[in-house]
Amino acid sequence: MNNFEEKLHAWNGSIEKETGITLLTTGSDQDTPFMDFCDRLAAALPNVKVTQETDGENTLPEIHLSGNLVYSALPLEQELEPFLEALARVNAPLSGLPAEIKDKLAGLDIPTRLKLYVAMHCPHCPAMVRAMTPLSKACDQLHLNVVDGTQFPEEASRDNVMSAPCLILDNDIRWTGSVDPAEVVEMIVNRDPSQMSASSLQMILEDGKANWIAARMMEANAIFPAFIRLLIHETWSVRLGAMVVLEEMAEEMPDLAARITEPLWQAFEGADIPVKGDILYALGESGDPGIEAKIRELAPTLENQDLKEAAAEALEAIESRS
Repeated sequence: MNNFEEKLHAWNGSIEKETGITLLTTGSDQDTPFMDFCDRLAAALPNVKVTQETDGENTLPEIHLSGNLVYSALPLEQELEPFLEALARVNAPLSGLPAEIKDKLAGLDIPTRLKLYVAMHCPHCPAMVRAMTPLSKACDQLHLNVVDGTQFPEEASRDNVMSAPCLILDNDIRWTGSVDPAEVVEMIVNRDPSQMSASSLQMILEDGKANWIAARMMEANAIFPAFIRLLIHETWSVRLGAMVVLEEMAEEMPDLAARITEPLWQAFEGADIPVKGDILYALGESGDPGIEAKIRELAPTLENQDLKEAAAEALEAIESRS
């Protein structure tokens, strides 16, 4: 028995209840070490049951310890102990987290993403993993993904990660080096929604929280700058989610919804045809009579039949709202 198996067997008594984890593979060669790790994990810890699934759209293998704690990292050597601690915590009561942090996380009402980049031989990374994994246990809305930047350098490059540990909040705010969990939680719960990035708002949309975005903008009586980018996003499903937000605002606060017309009109000229169609739909939903004349002037110049119909429907929507 080597040192790895010895460490695993030493944890056998700590996993008292049957604990299911899921290995989500990509169908590529990079899955093999993750499959080997999970096989050795299950062999040494009888109460750990591993289910393997394949998702061809996934870019990285993922070990799902829970619905909101994911490892795209092989927890070997010094990273093994923090991983096993998190595994033992899955079906056990959370302890050791200050009550102030738990109370703040209890009020978190939107999905929040934390991405923690680690490196195998980084001396500070295990402590960061130990500090951050309890947060996901304390709050279902907080999703933590641990990624080995040395194993997946392309992923690290996409996120502009130059060193580890590096913690990224909703693809927006980041900390490099060690950070106090209380500081991270404070940033999460006290962020100004109007300053959220488009990617942060997109995550909220994708988790079915369109009404949260609408409510925050109506509370502020302001259109968040990043929201316009969702209305003209290249992905149709993102635009669709943003339309749901706009429709709710148009019903509750039509004057606020009308403020989207000027930036959308400016974006129309350089947009692709599908996006142009959705811009016209959004202009109609805005109900802004001030944009009606511009659409009437535009309509005869449109050559695409779908856009012609979208312009006609937008004019009908504006007239019906007015």
